[in-house]
Amino acid sequence: MQRKIPEPGRQTFLAEGGIETYMQYKKGHELKHFCLFDLMNDKRAMADLRTYHVQLIEVALKHKVGAVLDGVHYRTSSDWGAKLGYSASALTEIVIRGIEFYKELAREYETEESPMPVSGVVGPRGDAYNIGRRMEAEEAAEYHAEQIATMKAAGADFITALTLSQVDEAIGVTRAAIGQDMPVVVSFALNKDGRLKTGTPLGDAIKSVDRATGNGPRYYMVNCTHPVDFAPAFEDPGAWITRVCGLRANASSLDHGTLCQLGHLEEGDPEELGRQMADMARRYPHINVWGGCCGTDHVHIGKIASAVVPVRQEAMKILPVA
Repeated sequence: MQRKIPEPGRQTFLAEGGIETYMQYKKGHELKHFCLFDLMNDKRAMADLRTYHVQLIEVALKHKVGAVLDGVHYRTSSDWGAKLGYSASALTEIVIRGIEFYKELAREYETEESPMPVSGVVGPRGDAYNIGRRMEAEEAAEYHAEQIATMKAAGADFITALTLSQVDEAIGVTRAAIGQDMPVVVSFALNKDGRLKTGTPLGDAIKSVDRATGNGPRYYMVNCTHPVDFAPAFEDPGAWITRVCGLRANASSLDHGTLCQLGHLEEGDPEELGRQMADMARRYPHINVWGGCCGTDHVHIGKIASAVVPVRQEAMKILPVA
């Protein structure tokens, strides 16, 4: 079966939740430098990773929606690999193993009603929650190109850049993916004021990336932000809103990065999170990729699906055919 990449505004897809916080606080694994990929060398951790994703897949199958398969590659770029002592060849090998892990899950569970595309995740070069040295777009493209090339060669269906806070880095990632003929999705993280960590409003960030790349991203997302924090960003009117087709919410509205450093899991209220996401689905019926981030797991994704999927089913009746 040929896997279907999410098309903006059309079929509903679920995406993973807070896989790092889940592995840390629910399964007791140590994530050095928050690098999930390093756990792929641990058999017990791999079993937990598989269980985590299968639980998510089961939610998608229950609701007859798609599931984007990704997560382990967030920090598989060279700077983070070097912090853990990975050589270039060792990092390449683990990227390939990660993509194959998701391809195997897709082969086992994918159905016509629930397509399961494999996404190669690119994270920011630095810390998403503490902006350091800023890269020009050209440097960002060069830096991320190697990782993207490896993911493409391994068989990823598309690239997702998560938790970006710098517009130039988003432009660079987009150019690197386009240069290798890979579809790319760009996801920004927002502060409580609805702006990127660098102070740029979400709408301005999207418009800047689109201008610089010829509307290069397949669509945009917001992740690692709670609905009470990202909802106000959508109050700035403009056509840019139609470019946002995915939301991956934190379980709690605690400040960025805090959920990863508490020493315990802050799970919030999954029922309330589902209601908040359904409210966004009613307000913006074109948004069709729904998932979680820090503090969430299959329970949260299940509540989101139960609340959002009926809203999306009604939206599909009125949305124009792509």
